[in-house]
Amino acid sequence: MTTVPTLPGITSKVVDTPRLKQHVLFSGPENGTPVLFVHGNASSASYWEEIMLKLPAGFRGIAPDLRGYGDTEDKLIDATRGMGDWIDDIAALLDALKVEKTHVVGHSMGGTIVFGLVGSLSGRVLSGTVVNPGSIYGFGGSKDLDGTPCYDDFAGSGWRRG
Repeated sequence: MTTVPTLPGITSKVVDTPRLKQHVLFSGPENGTPVLFVHGNASSASYWEEIMLKLPAGFRGIAPDLRGYGDTEDKLIDATRGMGDWIDDIAALLDALKVEKTHVVGHSMGGTIVFGLVGSLSGRVLSGTVVNPGSIYGFGGSKDLDGTPCYDDFAGSGWRRG
């Protein structure tokens, strides 16, 4: 499944969703309370393996490689949607895994995605934890503290119009 060896206790699987094929790492019991881990830029699900193995008994770690990272299918991102493609990919993954509610944890860009997940999937998010999150204004697509976009189409801003 994965091109990178995993630690003992971590399993690897490719999950086919309506949006794309996502590589996902798992830890803990299948019926455990889900904890979704979202990696940052220039990273992959492997970033979370040691943390996933430290989850208390009764919790299920779930760490996908985001679109374009690791062993997940590489499809283009529509930058005018900010983090929207990744948020929608994660929602599709949760649906495919039949996860109704989950805790979410994100690092760096993954933290920015967690902000979006809490807003978009608030009824499904039990808690949100961010570690060194990126700006809610995106990857330099804004030019001031008010989040004024650099481009009329909001490209790279982390926000979507409308």
